[in-house]
Amino acid sequence: MAEILRKSDAFHAESPHPPVILRSGKPLWTVAQILILSPVLLAGSANLATPEARLENAIRHEMVLGDLKGAMEQYKSLLAEPAQSRPLAARALLRMAECQEKLGRHAEAYDTFTEVAKEYRDQTAIAEIARVRLENWESAIPAPLNLKFTDGNLGKLPGAWFVPTVPQDSGHWAQLRRDGCRQGDQCAVVLVPENAPSRVGNLMQAFSAKAYRGKTVRYAAWIRLEAAGPDDRAQIWLSVDRPNDRKGFFENMSDRPVRSGGWTLCEIRGRIDEDATFIKFGVMSLGRGRVWVDDVSFEIVP
Repeated sequence: MAEILRKSDAFHAESPHPPVILRSGKPLWTVAQILILSPVLLAGSANLATPEARLENAIRHEMVLGDLKGAMEQYKSLLAEPAQSRPLAARALLRMAECQEKLGRHAEAYDTFTEVAKEYRDQTAIAEIARVRLENWESAIPAPLNLKFTDGNLGKLPGAWFVPTVPQDSGHWAQLRRDGCRQGDQCAVVLVPENAPSRVGNLMQAFSAKAYRGKTVRYAAWIRLEAAGPDDRAQIWLSVDRPNDRKGFFENMSDRPVRSGGWTLCEIRGRIDEDATFIKFGVMSLGRGRVWVDDVSFEIVP
């Protein structure tokens, strides 16, 4: 199953580089820290002959253009060079971890932040940023949010939910709606754009597994398919991230896949591993159809 992006990608502020705010209210990124990471971020990079210029170009792709995958490829290229300076390598690896987290690849991001904190202790400012991220890791998103789709702007991505794409494209893949809902004022629809290279739409959440370790959980959602072709179908899914990039997947125990135009209740139950780090769940549209989702629930059960 495709790796996914974190939901905060969909949040915007008037500033092009707003600080990330933890639930404690403390800013995670300050202007000084951003300058440490990218002293010439907005200066452009006409000359990409030097590693420093290539790093700044990669950061520009990530933070200004929103091209996370393109930025990651550039970071990987820099890190693959054996003669790279430690300050530059530390910055590139930290930015790599940020991209992984934004894309929802939390297990990879955690491991990469850990590598920065352990292997680049001599790079004090960079290592400290990584340590702060690790200290606040499990408290950042303690539980799923906005399951009844009450938060967000119509026609845009529902609050607290995300899709595996860059922020500016998110509204093309999933939207908050008032029409066609099963109950309540608002629901969501998962779309697959006509020109999309992949025929898979995915609306999802990711949150800490700390409160659910060793417990049995039930994830349920009402979904219906607005098919565009005979092969279109809908499906819910649930997975966990575990240390060392291990994963656990749970099968859709209800109607899998859903091909009906009527509302269908889908449900998954499973026990969360004791070493789980993150839980992810979502609703998928496979094909070119639209999948409507309403009245989502996630709870601990006996």
